[in-house]
Amino acid sequence: MPVLTGSVARRRPEPAFRILAIAAGGALGTLARYGVGRAVVVSDTAFPWTTFAVNVAGSLALGVIVTLATERWPPTRFVRPFAAIGFCGGFTTFSTLMVESMRRAELGSVGLAALYLAVSLAAGTAAAAAGVLMARGRGGGQRGGASPDPDSMTTLSGDPAGASTPHPPSSAPEGSTP
Repeated sequence: MPVLTGSVARRRPEPAFRILAIAAGGALGTLARYGVGRAVVVSDTAFPWTTFAVNVAGSLALGVIVTLATERWPPTRFVRPFAAIGFCGGFTTFSTLMVESMRRAELGSVGLAALYLAVSLAAGTAAAAAGVLMARGRGGGQRGGASPDPDSMTTLSGDPAGASTPHPPSSAPEGSTP
């Protein structure tokens, strides 16, 4: 991650355990995607249900994981690298979505390719939003906020995982003890 010092950007070395967490999650996510792909084989001229299902499920999982990690769970340096960046990043696949769309268009199924792209975008967005809402539960209120560092568990204000929330002003008169 670049660290700006004056007008010069330098790269900070990544902590080894964070890289290992990403690699382990990525390996598991990739193997899970491979397993699903082997279990459900789809013709080059049919709707690519396997990749579609994997990408939608990954979007849902990512919405849940990132929301829980930033808004509910105690701060940790390994949940987002392992589960969000590693597992979900290895499980979902934008490049396969693009190649499958292009392949269908090349084989004369331009409408199917366009439908696949549109439905994947809409369903992935809806799944990510559903994951966020599921993780927030009935209250739906956001504790904390997005962090500029995808591995960080602090909010933009620097407060760990939204640990403190504003308290309403006391209704007790000044100088009195509650």
